[in-house]
Amino acid sequence: MTRPPGADRPLYTRIAASLKSRILAGAWAPGERLPGEEHLARTMSVSRGTIRQAIAALRDAGYVASQQGSGTYVAARPPIEPLTPRSGPVYTGFLDDLDDEAAHVEERRRTQQTYPADGAVAADLRIPAGSPVTRYRAVRVRHGAVYGVASDIVPASVARQITPDVLDHSPTMVDALSAAGRRVAESLQRVEPTLLDAADAEQCDVAPGSPGLALTGVAYDDERTPINSYTLTVVKGYGIGLLLTRANQPG
Repeated sequence: MTRPPGADRPLYTRIAASLKSRILAGAWAPGERLPGEEHLARTMSVSRGTIRQAIAALRDAGYVASQQGSGTYVAARPPIEPLTPRSGPVYTGFLDDLDDEAAHVEERRRTQQTYPADGAVAADLRIPAGSPVTRYRAVRVRHGAVYGVASDIVPASVARQITPDVLDHSPTMVDALSAAGRRVAESLQRVEPTLLDAADAEQCDVAPGSPGLALTGVAYDDERTPINSYTLTVVKGYGIGLLLTRANQPG
């Protein structure tokens, strides 16, 4: 997972990241025309030149296409599949402290199971329903304290590259994927409140029904191929840093 562009990055890259977040959150559907440069410049409080640079960056990355005299449109098939809004707010964001956590987080009591993908997982991973996938489940620990439960579902073709030796030497599944040659380049996740079921509650040593935060999403490799449909359920009280953008405004 990558961090959003910080204040030290050029303004147009931050604007491009914001526009991409809206595209991926479903604010504009594939093929839909983006608002004009003047409108975007006014609503985002930047110059039209900055908007043009941001759109050019998105165009180079394959998220939009421009038509002479017509405007700019969301690509028919963006490199990353947009979220389909469900009930409640939709957010795009990044785990802003993941880089810092990397040296302190590990997964314990890891299990794995191979089974046919249902429709939802198949859609996330862009594979036919019924295709074999492998799910890895583990308790997430930071500085020795349990803070949640991770579930990572990968296509069987990817799981075959995650050998027992790779798994044994990887603190997290993100590390295992990288060691197997499938580095996670980008992720898109949804953040929602949840209640821990009995199985997750037992793993985290809390009561069933305890409140938590569920981060569900899809991770993509350098080729923008989906390689992991994941859920990280975080227990109440764990201070995880999040930079979130509300994508579907009410009304």
